[in-house]
Amino acid sequence: MMSIRFKLSLWLSGLIIIATLIGLFLFESMLRDAFHDSIINRLEEDLEHIIIATRLDDGELVIDQNQLSSFYRPAYSGRYFQLNLPNKTIRSRSLWDAELHIVNLESQQKRVWQAKGPKNNDMQLLSIGIGAPNSNNTATLTVAQDLSIGRRVFSEVFGTKLAINIGMLLAMIAGIFIILRQSFKPVNQIQGALAKLREGDIASLEIAQIPAEIRPLAETYNQLLDYTAKQIERSRNNLGNLSHGLKTPLAVMQQQVETLGLSHPEAALAMQQQLDLVHKMIERKLAAARITGDMLPAAQLTVPKDFDSLINTLHKVHHNRQIHCTVTNPDQISRIPIHREDGMELFGNLLDNAFKWANAQVRVCIEQTPNGEILLQIKDDGSGVEQDKLALLTARGTRLDEATMGHGLGLSIVKEICDQYGFTLQFRRSDSLKGLSVSVLMSQ
Repeated sequence: MMSIRFKLSLWLSGLIIIATLIGLFLFESMLRDAFHDSIINRLEEDLEHIIIATRLDDGELVIDQNQLSSFYRPAYSGRYFQLNLPNKTIRSRSLWDAELHIVNLESQQKRVWQAKGPKNNDMQLLSIGIGAPNSNNTATLTVAQDLSIGRRVFSEVFGTKLAINIGMLLAMIAGIFIILRQSFKPVNQIQGALAKLREGDIASLEIAQIPAEIRPLAETYNQLLDYTAKQIERSRNNLGNLSHGLKTPLAVMQQQVETLGLSHPEAALAMQQQLDLVHKMIERKLAAARITGDMLPAAQLTVPKDFDSLINTLHKVHHNRQIHCTVTNPDQISRIPIHREDGMELFGNLLDNAFKWANAQVRVCIEQTPNGEILLQIKDDGSGVEQDKLALLTARGTRLDEATMGHGLGLSIVKEICDQYGFTLQFRRSDSLKGLSVSVLMSQ
């Protein structure tokens, strides 16, 4: 799913682009209208100047070009005028040998249009009819201006405006991404805090460092963490109380069975079997219930700190033996997805068995599989376990005790913990050390 920051960036960038395009369209339309109006105004001024410069000379109508702008003198200068009389045509010197194609107008009649002029350039023309009303002796005065120069100026102005707008557009889009990036930095910090929480580096979120908009969410999350921790602690305390509470009734029942054995040995034996079954069932269920399963991240087993602690303790327990234990962690895994208390019990039992039966070496290897799972192997160079016993160790549903396994202590608890967490437990002979190799495959 698209992130909120990326979605905001797209929407804001799209709005700015649309606004810029609309602004450019309006600017181009307004500039074009202003350009056209300015030309028409200039042509109207030229008409007035030409009319002022027109006079009668020996009964003929002439235009004194000395009174006009010098633009009308050079050939094809871009500024032209033409006076169409009934019997002749007076043209500006700038027209040279060209002639404008004019439609004769009635007195005071005006016409504005565009046409091709000298050098086949586009021209803006303005004509006005001169003469007495309802008279056939009217003349048509026309002024024209070449549009090529004005259009060049128009293109330069609009091109400059376009370049400026594109630069501003790119700057605003970059600003949007920078501002959103800065604005979402607290969210990224929360993501980092959640990652630390998941890894167990912190126990709760720092509310003071969180923006006010999402602070209620963080406070609710902290409350949920606190509630979960209290619930787990309460469950453990209740289980401990239950364990202690059952000891007295079971002790009384054990005494009654022993008394019954004096008079009714067979009934006492049957009762003793059922009582032993109750003892074992209670121990198994209490051990399973102590395992928290989905634990708080801060309570996870850490690498190498907790393993170093276990190994140092076992060196003290087996101080009379020279056991060399190494831990390899090529993928730099820092945490094992198991509650610390359960992990210490699980791997403590496995390491204790390895120390107990090893001759001189114990190796612990922690690595990550291509599927993202964590594989932990504990190997020793002891005598190992016979092949038929290996099959018995890995048989599903088999309850193993010290007498049956013949290797290690507490593997029934190990199997119980692995089953509870969904870990895969496997026993086999070590290829490198020739002793027992125990593998625990864990999903993160």
